[in-house]
Amino acid sequence: MKTSKTAGYLIAGVAFGAFVTLLFAPKSGAQTRKDIRKLSKKTVNQLDELQKDVRDQVSGGIGGLMELWNAHVKDGKNGLPKRVKTTVL
Repeated sequence: MKTSKTAGYLIAGVAFGAFVTLLFAPKSGAQTRKDIRKLSKKTVNQLDELQKDVRDQVSGGIGGLMELWNAHVKDGKNGLPKRVKTTVL
């Protein structure tokens, strides 16, 4: 109960602060809206690039793990008959 109340006050405070900031901003409303649009487009582009980088890193990491796994499986298949023959003899 206290956490949700605190979160509500926090959100209300942030909203009020944003309102007061825009109210006393030295720029006109049109200029402020233009700046917000530019910032949002820039942020979206940066997030798209970050998402692509993360996707590439994850897929590259998975590919590397698959290669490592396949190498170990291949080594295990090749080495198992030799180990079985050694322990039986």
